[in-house]
Order: sequence, then structure tokens, then C-alpha cells
Amino acid sequence: MLPNVTTTVMVIVLVISTVIFGGLIAYLAHRAARRLHSRPMQLFSVGFAILTAGLATSGVLAVLFRLDAKEGLLIQGVFVLVGLGVLLRSIYMRSPNVGV
Repeated sequence: MLPNVTTTVMVIVLVISTVIFGGLIAYLAHRAARRLHSRPMQLFSVGFAILTAGLATSGVLAVLFRLDAKEGLLIQGVFVLVGLGVLLRSIYMRSPNVGV
């Protein structure tokens, strides 16, 4: 088992990395949505933002309030469920044929 300090540092590094990568995906999808005027792409960016926010929120709360794994997974699970729902909606949404 890893020492508590090492685990805390690993959680912080993983949360920061996830926020950077997830935020970058959400930002690039948002830019594409604005450029193409695409509602599905806009929802895609929102879905990734929610997923990223969920992991960041559960990670920060776990470190600050020393939540146990069950509480952290519960918080993260709510965000993941909502984020995946938005992503699913973006996939099945029809957009007008632009330029076709």
C-alpha cells in the first residue's frame, strides 16, 4: 500500500492532467461548434466539460475533505452519468446539412 502523501500527490497530478486534457477536448469541440454552427458538436463539448468537471470535483473534494472512495465515486458517478447522457444526445442529434 502506498503512503498517504504519495497517494494524495498522485490524485492531484491525475486530476490536473485530466482537467488539462478534458478541458482541451471541450475547448476544441466548442471552437468547432462555433465555426460550423453545429448544435451536436456544442453538446459534445458540454458533455466533455461535464465529465471533466466531475472528475475534478471529486478529486478536489477527496483531497480537501478526505472523502473515502465510496463518496468520491458517488460524486464522480453523478457527473459521469450526466456527461455521458449529453454525449449520447449529441451523437443522436441531427444537424442541418451545412454545405451539402
